[in-house]
Amino acid sequence: MYTLMHPALAAQVHERRQFELEREARNFREARALSTPNRVERYFVKRREGKVTWIETVLVHRSA
Repeated sequence: MYTLMHPALAAQVHERRQFELEREARNFREARALSTPNRVERYFVKRREGKVTWIETVLVHRSA
């Protein structure tokens, strides 16, 4: 914003930005209330080297 901006225009810009910030905060609060925490799932991976098969477990973070 300009230092020599008209006060009415500065107030209008301030009100608009305040409205946008309040809307964004409300959306974040609603999203947080609906989400569940991340969970860790275990997957089994088969890896072959020649005639040998390795079975490994991999932990993967999944967002719910």
